Amino acid sequence: MMKWIKIIFTLTMLSFFSNAKALGYCEDTGVSEDADGVITFTGGESSMGDCAFAPDEYTIKIYKMALCTSTPTRPTTTDTYDVSSCEDVIVSPDGQDVNLAAGSEITLSGVTRPANGSYSYGYILMANTFGIKAKKQFTNTMHTYQDGATGNYCWTKDAAAYNSDSDSAGWSDPSPLVECGGASGTAGTFVETLDQFDVGQYTAGPISVTNGTLSADLITDANGLLVTANKTADRLFGVQTFTTPIIVTTDSSLFTVSFGVNQASGIWMTDEGAANEYDVYAIGSGPFSTFMTVE
Repeated sequence: MMKWIKIIFTLTMLSFFSNAKALGYCEDTGVSEDADGVITFTGGESSMGDCAFAPDEYTIKIYKMALCTSTPTRPTTTDTYDVSSCEDVIVSPDGQDVNLAAGSEITLSGVTRPANGSYSYGYILMANTFGIKAKKQFTNTMHTYQDGATGNYCWTKDAAAYNSDSDSAGWSDPSPLVECGGASGTAGTFVETLDQFDVGQYTAGPISVTNGTLSADLITDANGLLVTANKTADRLFGVQTFTTPIIVTTDSSLFTVSFGVNQASGIWMTDEGAANEYDVYAIGSGPFSTFMTVE
């Protein structure tokens, strides 16, 4: 089949919900984010609403991406996913690394042009690891968990962990994953392996995202089945239902995939003991969405 002229990945500040005010989604009980991206926490950590924000860089690995005429069947613990209605756009057995900063673009290789037609669905098969580089400013005093440096900024360190580690009561002190302090701190890349969506949950969605809904399942590459335990998944299978179908015509030559990641980072933290001061263990991953267009 003919090749696309280009496929472009972009990192954009698309909003998941109708929250145009903030750079991220830190607008709920006990949390707020101003127009400059400065975050304020108030009250106990356990009583706060969600606070997720945009990272400075975002790294993922893509194995497959396709457009579909009918919805793919999601995997279960006994049956793998069914994507027989789909036309491949990317097939990369070894994976293609996508490392994006806000506003950047990456042109991928090995792309196949799908047949002309209308596609109301898409799927993506990717590694369940996310490289997060972020530095955030706070009005609060933030402590590197638990007895480390303090300041109004926190930033990621060059480190790795599973997101299920955030459930642990035995965090290392001081945290090896994040550092807090003054404005001069330099962010490294924290690689987080997403091995659960919530405690004991390995499937998520459908949830509302830009241009549709998104569902995700944690699976293994070996059998394509939904996992049943932490630290066993090595792939993420995501299905998006598009509000507006993607139309491929004879004149189509540009396929753009935008990742809306203004909520792609969040904080693992606990109360410090003093009012409105917090112990930070990591800046980890949060939700993302994809937005596909063809021209």
